[in-house]
Amino acid sequence: MQSRSDAIKLLREKQFDLAVIGGGIAGAGIAQNAAARGLSVLLLDRGDFAAGASSKTSKCLQDGLHADPFKFQVTSELSHECVLLERLAPHLIKEFSFILPIAADQRFEGMKKEMGLKLAELFSSDKNRQSAKKSAYRHRLTQKDLLAAAPALAAEKVTGGLRIKQLLTDDCRLVIELIKSASAMGAVCVNYVSAQGFELEDGRVNRVLCRDRYSGQDLAISCKSCIVAAGAWTDRLMEKLDQSWQKRSSLTKTAHIIIPNSAFETSYGLLLPSSEEDHIFVVPWQKALIVGCSEIECQESNDQALADENQIQYLLEAINRFVRQDRPVARSDVIAAWAGINARVKDGVKSGKSACDIFEGPSGIVGLTGVKLGDYRIISERVVETIVAALPETVRAALKPAATYDIMLGGWSSKEDYLTCTAEISARARRLAIDPAGIDHLCMSYGKDALKVLDIAESDQYLNKRICPDFPPIQAEVVYAIKNEMAVCLEDIMFRRIGLALVNQVQALQATAKIARLVQGVLGWDDARTEAEVNVLTKTLEEHLSLKAETGNESLSEVGSGL
Repeated sequence: MQSRSDAIKLLREKQFDLAVIGGGIAGAGIAQNAAARGLSVLLLDRGDFAAGASSKTSKCLQDGLHADPFKFQVTSELSHECVLLERLAPHLIKEFSFILPIAADQRFEGMKKEMGLKLAELFSSDKNRQSAKKSAYRHRLTQKDLLAAAPALAAEKVTGGLRIKQLLTDDCRLVIELIKSASAMGAVCVNYVSAQGFELEDGRVNRVLCRDRYSGQDLAISCKSCIVAAGAWTDRLMEKLDQSWQKRSSLTKTAHIIIPNSAFETSYGLLLPSSEEDHIFVVPWQKALIVGCSEIECQESNDQALADENQIQYLLEAINRFVRQDRPVARSDVIAAWAGINARVKDGVKSGKSACDIFEGPSGIVGLTGVKLGDYRIISERVVETIVAALPETVRAALKPAATYDIMLGGWSSKEDYLTCTAEISARARRLAIDPAGIDHLCMSYGKDALKVLDIAESDQYLNKRICPDFPPIQAEVVYAIKNEMAVCLEDIMFRRIGLALVNQVQALQATAKIARLVQGVLGWDDARTEAEVNVLTKTLEEHLSLKAETGNESLSEVGSGL
């Protein structure tokens, strides 16, 4: 990925075949697909890459699928895509067993789910026989087996369970890997550039009017076509072209909390029924558990959505419906909380067979909402096809066919390359005294670029140390993120490049001053800028966790101080 200053220079000088607004999973997938075809592509985001809903998921590729397994049309396609992604990103996509407990008072619902999962397996295998081997349904568990797998559950509240195969991924890292893949094929990708408006030629968008949120400078970016994949901001951008625009999506806020493994003993992921129709996920993640999600309607999109106390309490109550009475999960067990604003396709809006809505907006602009982690690739292909179909025949003839089904993420060229290189990464990391958890983290997070992280660690042995005691990232990753992944502030690093601020917000605060000093040395910040960055991150973490209001203790800003 080029530096941000180089990217800004290019977007001033070039006319792009395609400008993509939105740097989440949808925009990143579109940029990769379009660049692979030979189009000149610009990807921009008003904030950091994946800063919106794409970093606030339950980390499951098939999130929500098993809550309604009778949706056969999406089940077949999504199952096929997930099998493909396991091959394309072997470091990022991991198979994990989940259990759907059958509640003692919902036996009929358990039978319905079991039947639905069996039918979903059969339906998926009709389209792709390889998917049959990777099917969602596994088998029924007895109550004894269930309690052995998840000792935190109360025997009197469950009668057994269904074991389900799920695929987990690091959503932030998946977006970053897609952007790096697009950049390697010539796309120009830049964060913190906000689309302010549009200019037209012959009734079609030919310029995107932007503002660099770091320099404050206005930019006019020339393009032949434009896609808006800005999630909760999509309708708002359409309104800039047409004040009578009828919104095609409604907004919801989904909240998650993190609890330590010690608060809820389970060796599997869980899908706990929260009602007859809904479930909450309990997802093992980075030596902790993600619990989510609580979803409520909201009216406005914003840059920093927060889990409100009602949502946190809803998740605690949902999980405590199934736990032993002697060890309920308490509010004080919550070590992190976060929320994302999602754009859901409105009822009555035609969106085809998937939950995604692809549409042509005013002045030839193309928009989309509702993309999931697991279907980003195929949705991106459809969106780019829409753009390509409108190009002159001479331009279309020069383009390459879509080939993202064969482009590996993480820099790997083949499975053999993946196996050989991960062995090299492991050997070099061991020589630097990096522990096994740290080695796994490096391979999963950076793919082949983990070698670049190790190069940095080898140049300064101080940088091979962990950032905090209970989380595997090492300090060399901070330097790498700044030099190679366009991280420009502490929030970029702590929330989206290494993820510590999404897993343990107290330890993130404790590490803030140390990381700020490291970044100061790399970027040349003065003391005033460094102090401002610490204050911003401290305030953000404090707001996310709401510890000050809940515990009555001193402000968390005291935890993060120490410059």
